[in-house]
Parts: sequence; C-alpha cells; structure tokens
Amino acid sequence: MKPTVRRWLGFLFALLLLPAGGAVAQTTTASMTGTVVDENDEPLPGANVIAIHEPTGTRYGTATKPNGRFTILSMRVGGPYTVRATFVGYQTVERTGINLELQEKRELSFTLRPKTEELDEVRVVAQRSGEVISKSRTGAAINISEEQIDELPTIGRSIGDFARLVPQSTGGGSFLSTNDRYNSIQVDGATLDDVFGLGDAVPGSQAGAQPISLDAIEEFNVNIAPYDVTQSGFTGGQVNAITKSGTNEFEGSLRFKGGTESFTGDLNDVGTGEFNQAFYVGTLGGPIIEDKLFFFISGELKRESSPIDTRVGEDLDGPNVFDESVETLQEIRGIFQNDDLYGFNPGGIDPLTDRQDDEKLLVKLDWNVNDNHRLTLRNNYVNARDDQGIGRSSGSFSFANRGYVFRSVQNSTTAQLNSTIGDNMFNEARFVYTRIRDERDVEGIAFPETTIELGSGSDVVAGIDRFSQANRLDQDLFEFTNDFTYVAGDHTLTVGTSNKYYQFNNLFIQDYFGSYTFNAFEVGDTEVSAIEALRRGQPTEYQYSYATQRADSDRPEAEFQAFQLGGYIQDEWQVTPELRLTLGLRVDVPVLPDEPTFNPTAFEAFGRSTSDVASGNPLWSPRVGFNYDRGFFSEDLSTQIRGGVGIFSGDPPFVWVSNQYSNTGADVNRIDAQLDPAESYVNEQGEYDPGVRFYPTSVADDPTAQPLPAEAPFCRDNPGNDRCSGLLAPVQTTEINLIADDFRYPQTFRTNLAVDQQLPAGFTATLEAIYSKTLNNVTFRNINIRQVDESAYGRPVYGEPGGSPATVSDRFTNAIVLDNTSEGYQYSLTGQIQRRVEEGVSGSLSYTYNRAKNVNNATSSRAISNWNDISKDVNDPRIGTSGNELRHRILGTLNYRLAYGERFQSTIGIVYEGRSGRPFDWIYNGDANGDGQRFNDLLFVPENERDIVLESGNWEQMDAFIEGNESLDDARGSVIERNTGRAPWQNRFDLRFAQSIKTFDGQRIQITADVENFLNLLNDDWGRQRETVFGNIDAWNLSGYVQEGDIGTRQGGRILTRDDLGKPIVTFNEDPTGDIVEDQLSDSFFEADDIFSRWRLRLGVRYTF
Repeated sequence: MKPTVRRWLGFLFALLLLPAGGAVAQTTTASMTGTVVDENDEPLPGANVIAIHEPTGTRYGTATKPNGRFTILSMRVGGPYTVRATFVGYQTVERTGINLELQEKRELSFTLRPKTEELDEVRVVAQRSGEVISKSRTGAAINISEEQIDELPTIGRSIGDFARLVPQSTGGGSFLSTNDRYNSIQVDGATLDDVFGLGDAVPGSQAGAQPISLDAIEEFNVNIAPYDVTQSGFTGGQVNAITKSGTNEFEGSLRFKGGTESFTGDLNDVGTGEFNQAFYVGTLGGPIIEDKLFFFISGELKRESSPIDTRVGEDLDGPNVFDESVETLQEIRGIFQNDDLYGFNPGGIDPLTDRQDDEKLLVKLDWNVNDNHRLTLRNNYVNARDDQGIGRSSGSFSFANRGYVFRSVQNSTTAQLNSTIGDNMFNEARFVYTRIRDERDVEGIAFPETTIELGSGSDVVAGIDRFSQANRLDQDLFEFTNDFTYVAGDHTLTVGTSNKYYQFNNLFIQDYFGSYTFNAFEVGDTEVSAIEALRRGQPTEYQYSYATQRADSDRPEAEFQAFQLGGYIQDEWQVTPELRLTLGLRVDVPVLPDEPTFNPTAFEAFGRSTSDVASGNPLWSPRVGFNYDRGFFSEDLSTQIRGGVGIFSGDPPFVWVSNQYSNTGADVNRIDAQLDPAESYVNEQGEYDPGVRFYPTSVADDPTAQPLPAEAPFCRDNPGNDRCSGLLAPVQTTEINLIADDFRYPQTFRTNLAVDQQLPAGFTATLEAIYSKTLNNVTFRNINIRQVDESAYGRPVYGEPGGSPATVSDRFTNAIVLDNTSEGYQYSLTGQIQRRVEEGVSGSLSYTYNRAKNVNNATSSRAISNWNDISKDVNDPRIGTSGNELRHRILGTLNYRLAYGERFQSTIGIVYEGRSGRPFDWIYNGDANGDGQRFNDLLFVPENERDIVLESGNWEQMDAFIEGNESLDDARGSVIERNTGRAPWQNRFDLRFAQSIKTFDGQRIQITADVENFLNLLNDDWGRQRETVFGNIDAWNLSGYVQEGDIGTRQGGRILTRDDLGKPIVTFNEDPTGDIVEDQLSDSFFEADDIFSRWRLRLGVRYTF
C-alpha cells in the first residue's frame, strides 16, 4: 500500500471520530425555525415549541433561545403538523395544517399575549408552503411532491420524467449540459446512481429497469447549485428522493397500468408490431405499535414484450424487410450446423419476442424510539432481466441464438438514526449498503461473433456480440454519513463526515470467444463468395483476446477497491430576520489502495507505469450562499434575492478508473488481424488452396480455443496444436490504459444569482442566472501514436489516411492516458412564472437560454472510444460546444383539479417542452488525421474550389450545400468547430387525465390515461423528434492529401502545383433529387426517433384504501 494511501486512511479514522452525520443538509428531512415574541414584539426566551406529526404522533420539541428564536431539525417530510407555542403566563398559540417539503426550512413566528379570563387558546390554520419563497433556497432547485408525481404524465414511470421539470434540464438526464454520469441520485440518503458508469445514470438501466418504484416515493427534489456543503458528489445536478412511511392508519393501494401496440401511433404509416407493457403495483403501510413503530411495503412488477419482426425475402413490399432470400439464410445456417465444419446451431430466422421484465420490493420500518430518537430501516430490491443481442433491420440480420439475457439484481439497505440532544443539538447518522450484480448470460450459447458480408451490402451475423462474450460487473458500496448540528443563537453550526467504500469486480474481455468477418474475395481467376468463404473457414478479419501467462486466470478480472473520504464544517447564520448566509468548507479525498499490474514493457516504451493510479489528491469545496427575503413592494408579497458561489466536486464513472486495472497489457494479449486470401490461403506453391482453413472446426466445443500466433507461449509449449497458426504475426499486441499521476476527480466552479417575486393570485416570478467554469474534467491522449505530417490547414497527421497510424511501440495498439483539462464553461439565464394552489389551476412557464462548451463529451465507458471523440487533433482536442447543449428551452406545466359532487374529482396534468434541436458535428467520411478511425474528424470547409481537390468535379453543388447551411458557411476557410450543426426545433406535449371516485370509508378508485407526444396524436407530422445518428453527419468523402508525387498530375479538373501540397482530396456526393439544401431539412437528413416520434397511450386504474 502506498504511503499516500496510508496517510489518507488515517484521515478517515480521524473523520470517524467527529461528533456523531446531514441534519442541516436535510437529505431526507425538513426543519422549522422562527421566533416567539410577546405583544410588544419582545423575545420570550425559554418558551416551549412542540411540533406533532399528526399521522404518526411523532413529537419534536425545543425551547427558544435568549433572542426568542427556535430551531427544530430532522423532521419528517409531509404532515400535517400541529405546532404549539407556550410560555408561563401567556396564552397558547397553535398552528395546524402545516405540511413540510423535502429539505424545506419552514419559518414560523408566534406572538403570545398575556392570559386573561376572556381569552382562549388561539388556533391558526397554516397556508400551503411555497417552494419558491423559502429561506432554504439559494441555488436553482425544484421540489416534486407526491401529488405532482400522481398528476403529471409519465409512460415509463421513471424519475427522469419528473427531473426534466427543472428549467435547467437539458434532456437525457443532463443538467446544465453536463454528462448525466456527473449527476448524483440519492434515495433516502443512499447513493443510487450508476457509480460505475455503464448505464444511463441509474443502476439497472442496462436491463431497462428503474431503480425504485414511483409509488414508493413520497417526494423528491432536484438541486442544481445547493451551497450546503453536506451535499456533494456531483458537478451536474443532484436528484434526491425520499420514500413513503407508514402512519397510525392502515393505508394502501393497488395499481395497474399498461398499453399495447394499439395504443401507439404509426411513423410514416408503419406501426410498431405486436407490443405489450404492463405494470402491477401494490403498497401497504400502517402501525405495528401505535405512535411508535410503523411499516411500509411497496411492490411492483413490470412485464414488457416487444417484437423483432423483420421479414426475410426478396422483392417484398413494406418496411422492415431484409432483402435477401430465405434460401440464402438457410444455406448459411446449414453451414454452421454441419458437424464437420462448425457444429453450431445459430438459431432460426422466424420473428421473435424480446422480453424486458423486472420486480421491485421496498420494505421500510420507522421507529420512534422516544421523543429524542427516531430510527429508520429500509431495503430496496430490484431484479431485472432484458433480452439482448439480436439486431435485425433492412441491412443486417442476426440468427436467433445470437441473443442472450442481461440480468441485473440490486439491494440497497439503509439505516438512519435521527437524534435530538437537549434544546440545541441534533444528530443524523446513516449507514448504507448497496449490492449490485450485472451479468450477461451467454454460457449456454457461447460462440464467436461471425459476420458474413453479402455482396448486396447486407450482412448476416451469428454468435455472441464481441463486447458481451465475457462481461460481468459486481459492485458493493458501503456509506457512512455522520453529521452533528449545534444551534447557538443566530448560528446553526454543522460538522460532519461522509465516507464511501467501493468494491468492484469487473470482467470485460472483448472478443473472448473471438470475432470473424467473411467477405467475398478474388485470387487470380478464382472468385469466392462470402458464403463459400464461410464454408471453407477463410475469413478476411479476425480479432481475439486471451490471457497472458502472467494472468491469474483464463479470464482476468479488474478487481479493485476505492474510498471516498469526506469531511466538512458549515455555519448557517441568520444575520437579520431577512438575511441568511450559508458558509461552508468541504474536502473529499479519493483513495485507491490497490495497484494495477505492472507492465515492464510499457514502462520501457513510454516511461510510465501501468501500476500508477491517482490516489490521495484532495478536492476542496468552499461555498457561500445567501437568501434575502423582504417585501419591497408589499408586506404580503415577498421579494427574495438569493444566490451563491462555490466549488462542486463529483466522482468520475469508476469504469474510467477500472480501465487502468483491466488494460495493463500484462494480463491480456490481443490479436487484430487482416487476412489477405492471396497470401494466407495458399499451398506450398503459392497457389490459392480452398482446403487451407483458418476458422477452427472444433470451436463449438470450446469457443475460447481460438487461433494463436505460432510464437505464442501456448504454441511453444504445445507444438503442432491446431490452435497455432503461422498466418498470425508473431508480435502480440495489446492496448494499455494509463492515468496521470496528478489526475483529479471532476470539479466545477459555480455561481448563481436569482430574484423571486411573489405576485397577486398565487403567482411567483423568477429570474435566475447560473455560470459554471470547469476546474477539473477529463480528456484522453494516445501516447503510442506519433505525428508524421501536417495538412495544408494545420491538422496533425499521424499516418497515411485510411491506413494505420505511426506508433511509438509496435508492441502496443494504443496507450490511452486519462488526464485533466480545465477548459470548459456553461451559463444559462432563466425566466419563469409559476402558481401553486390547492384547488384550481397550478402550473409554471419558463424559458431558458443556455450555452455550454467542453473539451470531451466523455459519453463512452471505454478509454479508446472517449479518445476517438470528434476533433481536429485527436491528441489535442479543442474546446467546443457540448453535445448536451440545448440553446433554447421552453418548459410549461399545468395541473387542474376540479372536485364536484361529494365523490368525484377530475385532474388534468400537462407538460410541454419546446427546445432547440441537438447539436451535431460535421465530419468527413474518411480518416483525415491517419489515426485509423474513419468517423471522428471535423471537416475543413473550403472557401473556394481551389482550397481542396474535388475529385467529383461538382463544385457548384458542393458550394450550394455549404451556403445553404449556416454553420458550414460560417466556417469557410477553416476546420469547423465541434457541434456547430443543429437539428430542427422540437415540440413535445404530454398529457395525463385522471378521474377519481370516492367509494366508501375514505376509499377511492382512480382511472388514468397518459398520452406522450399528444401533438403526434393530433397530426402525424407533428411531434417528430428528429436527430442525427451518432450526433454527426459526414458531409463529404476524403481519400487523402496531395503529396509530392501528385504535383504535375491532373486531379479535380486542374493540374496540381506545389501550392496544393497537403490539401484534402475529397468527393462530394450530389443529392439525387438535385435539391441538396431542401434535403438537409427532411427526415432523410435527420432521422425521426422511432419511439419518441410516435404518440403513446397508457391506461391505468388505481384503488386506494
């Protein structure tokens, strides 16, 4: 263990000795504060304030300080509460009907008058709390109540359907245009985001599951800039949810919600095929011991089936047709099944049904130990499975046994103790254990991925996907949070610690069973089709990864531990009755005690050690927030000015760290071979021989026993073994991943300023500005490639375009370094007006203008893919527009409740979103920088015809195309910047209608209809969500650059001169319709999303008792 690690582990134990974890942070709770004064507005020190949570009888009490102020922390969310203020010789004042929101700090003031015989106890019914005007608000945030969860539309029953309600959401789980991997998601204070980073921000997402049932959630909020230092672990946004609890009344519900293909619209007159989705949900809560011990249980079943119904046949009409004959596929299938060739059943070609199912169970106990201590125990279980692996379309067809089952099982257990110590001390301690197991079940159908490229341009695929052949992830997360809060006059002081321990076991070996590609080829006068090449076992491409002799098993796994140690101190200072300041300092220290395997060959080649990891680099996060509330225009209409400045630190997806443990080059060797039939499949006389076979015939018996170089250690130990091939290069190559020694986890500087103004009739207007500046973000470099040239316009060239890059060491394919960049920023300006009332019309309308720039979008889990991010120079990427930027966004919500008769209530919930289209990159179809990748190079946009060599000779058409697109036209004479293109504006309108009917004894039945993309239901051409595929468009082709040998030759309609050296040689494919500019606005240019461009309806029924 490194000395740095020992030092910071010692720091951990010091933190654990701090007073016992966020009471002020109120991750799962709320609070009250205020004053008690007499009839002359003089403070009453020592007055008793008692708050009673009526549904459970939970009591909270304190006494006022010398200044008459009181504070009650760690209170249960919800209500209603009854709050009573008493003082000897004064009448009692009681407030009822108080409901607390998550993380709310409710301000209450009491005026007590002397007792007289004529005066009785005073009772005041509280008004509904407003989430906008609140002393707890500093940064941008939104609270989503149980009522809103029940009233607003949702099809997939996901938290994301409601997290989008914050105006600064930029879609796809992104906030402020950051990668959704940089968010934090907590449920009951427990981390429930995808800390490893393989899915869509939440665990289970790879299997299509949500981490918790919506019916189990009481409330959640989204925080963009909380200046409370007890909240951390994100540089994007934080989603924090709390689950429901039992009360003194037995209550429960049963729900069904579902839909079929009949409730889904057509797209271009094409339906979805047979489809079924159903949710079955039940909840039950109540007392075990009245006023003392309560339980709550929530269970949910999801059952979903969707078709894979691509038809096979030549000259078939209609969509979704694979244009090859059934006989062709049966011939290929027969070759695989032949025991003398492969002995493998690849599966059939008939239509299939994919299943996506999951089960959720949440169990929660709340125990009022006494008036000073409250204990909560909760476990959330999710078991999900998803059929994956089969892809069928007009251009590609998978046999049935290519499919496998992705399984994800998670358990999250939380224990939390909230304590009140005297009148001015509070404590919150929380322990969390989360266990996640993800696995791709392929063992029963193990076989190499085998692709047959047919002459028509289509391909047929059998065997397991190359990335799924050895792929499993085990995660264990332990958390301990311990905060102590002391109230001293106008100051609320918090000191605490938040610590996480991670244990990962990641198995990921690409091409563990091998991958083969068969193409048609010619050798002399002999022509061999791809199918015949398959029969002869003569592929043109072969990839395989296998364990080295140093590895500790045949399937080396990345097994490592990580600590995240945190400590903080904070003061909430009520400077005046109107002004509150929050001042805090936090430090987080990531520690990696395990060292990856040392690779001496890598050290010799690059002077870097594969065993080095970034450990013990502290992340300091000072923050200051303020809230000033005063009725400038009227005593009844508050003006709230709020804001702050601070640093926010987050965790990187640990898969990026895991890459250093998986790809050391010491555990796994890799083969990536291009096989030339004219050289590989010949006899001793050098003539093509159909009997020379490369693909093993025994592969179905042992799919891991793939061909090896004759010089491999196995072959030296087993001379003459069938696995050993002289066709493979003796040099065994591999990729390694490295990390900079001073690498720091993501950090951003963020500041905001906002004004909230109450208006008559329950309206509130907000104007808010947010600015973020990158301090530490990720960037990737490949130190194994070296620059050999430069184009005429300054683009570094690393090899022959279309070939392989020049390398520092031929022992390695790539050497990717994970490093930091401080370049990048984001800012937004939001105007919003909203109204919240118990009955009638509630809602909000907002407009947000947003700009965001970064260096790397970091959307992949693999280092090589993140390095291949689109750029001018792949090893020195420039700052550019973020792929998550939404320049303009309009968000509207509306809730309308109408109660009539004694038993009926109708509710309508609407969400409208109008936004700019997603940005996209203009790229070459070709390898402009010689790095071996065809689709990651930004275009050089010519100002005139002589800037390039245009082999297609159609400059007028190319010039018209450039002129017709503003982003291309603006970039003339330069390499275009990242993400300057923009997809069309998008509109989405979702609607929910609910009809409730009271039955008897407080029970009721509710019938619901959720319609997503309601505009498309009204008109087939409305509501289309048009995007680019993979976020880029290749505008023209590049074949290379003008070289010395080209000078004096005729190309592109002119004689090349020395002035043309290094200019790109391109081809522009003229639009067949002759109207290129019009074509770029059509669905042939931007693809309409197959699901979200359709209207979808789900019907439901819920019975509550």
